[in-house]
Amino acid sequence: MQGHSLRARNCLLLIIYIKSIDNFGIFCYNYYAMEHGARLEEISRQIKVELSTRLSSAEYMLWVDPLLPHSFDNGQLVFVTPSVNSSTTLLSNYSEIFLQVCQSLEIPVMDIFFIAKSEIEKMEGKPFIVKKEEPVEVIRHNPFVAKYTFDNFVVAATNNMAFYAAHTVAENPCSFDDSFPINPLYIHGGVGLGKTHLLHAIGNYIFANNPNLEVVYTTAEKISNEYFESLSKYSSDKNSYRNFRQKYVKCDVLMIDDVQFMQRKGGLQEVFFHIFNDLYMEGKQIVLASDRPPKEINDIEDRLRSRFESGLIADIDAPSLDTRINIIKKKLESLRLTLSEDIIFYLAETVNTNVRELEGSLSKIIMFSKLNHKLPTLESAKEVLKERYDASTDALDSDKIINFVSEYFRIPASEIIGKKKNKDIVEARMVAIYLVCTMLNLPLVNIGQIFGGRDHATIIYSRDKISAQIGSNNSVDRTIKDIKASFNCK
Repeated sequence: MQGHSLRARNCLLLIIYIKSIDNFGIFCYNYYAMEHGARLEEISRQIKVELSTRLSSAEYMLWVDPLLPHSFDNGQLVFVTPSVNSSTTLLSNYSEIFLQVCQSLEIPVMDIFFIAKSEIEKMEGKPFIVKKEEPVEVIRHNPFVAKYTFDNFVVAATNNMAFYAAHTVAENPCSFDDSFPINPLYIHGGVGLGKTHLLHAIGNYIFANNPNLEVVYTTAEKISNEYFESLSKYSSDKNSYRNFRQKYVKCDVLMIDDVQFMQRKGGLQEVFFHIFNDLYMEGKQIVLASDRPPKEINDIEDRLRSRFESGLIADIDAPSLDTRINIIKKKLESLRLTLSEDIIFYLAETVNTNVRELEGSLSKIIMFSKLNHKLPTLESAKEVLKERYDASTDALDSDKIINFVSEYFRIPASEIIGKKKNKDIVEARMVAIYLVCTMLNLPLVNIGQIFGGRDHATIIYSRDKISAQIGSNNSVDRTIKDIKASFNCK
């Protein structure tokens, strides 16, 4: 009885408080936030813990650690970022891994949004409309991102071979025709063009239509970390290496993303060569994805390169304007939303780097319309994209360029500006020097100070060496193009 009396007293106080405030909508939002804040914090904590095991320490500290949870409504999880630049980078380069982590943790997230703190503050007094979340019934665990399917992949001349090859593999995994070898299937293309989408589409298709098959999806970096961890544990656990290898040789379909990061890792290449052979000889399907073709991956053993080239190599190029328009319409259809034709055309014409950037910009336009409780207009869309591109180009400085190079090469920024002379570090450093020299109007002496006090002769040498390779070295061309695309340089 005492509990009932206390609850009644609290309800009375609550009613009095409600009547004493002017904005009932803000009260409802704040009450909801108090009710669900603890759950949101716990979801954020779980995601961050899992990401800390999947990303390098430098990536985690730079991009993930500063994030603050904002809301989780109707399958949409929103994080607050310190700056517009960080929200752009996270949306472009990390949305997929966030969704993968949510999938693995069985958190019913359909879309991830990253909104800068300054942009959230503009919306003060305009809270999200809170809707009660519908319970999600989890029937069985699917490790693949649900939204990546063949049905919502927009097929065009720039990606049709990759699409049809991936679809063929999904329909008939482990079934090979000597006249049309498709094992391994090797898909390559620039950042954000749909390689990971196709790999997850294969996984989702097999999971739904052939669930008895064991499908393993991983990245070259993750398999590398697992390999070296198994070696470090070997002294205390003699089964550690055997368990690592068994995980990959027992599967029916092995899919590895970002295989270019196997370069310069001789021990891992040796191990993967034997894993590859074991799977191939047993008639198992192998699917590989990379940002470049096998012949352009430096410092990789010839025998492994030969294995990569032995099946079907399919490339994905940047989408044309018509394809970008179809991508936007397909995305809107999946969200059951509409936009005027002038907004769709403006977005497709403005964002011409990659699919990930395109979908990220569309998501931002939609999110801002929800924050403002207004239908999107061409003027509001231009304003949203203006802030985004102004922040990533006009405010570009040496630190941002170095951070983008660090992220691309997976090398800490401190080592790029440091004294180490390992081949991979020197390559990343020269690329960073070239970009700073050509994109920022800075004296050579100042650039030398930025890169650890190097003299102007070293800066000139690095700049000119990369400049001389552009146009004649496909690998360097792609590297410069992909890094510039990451901060939206046309």
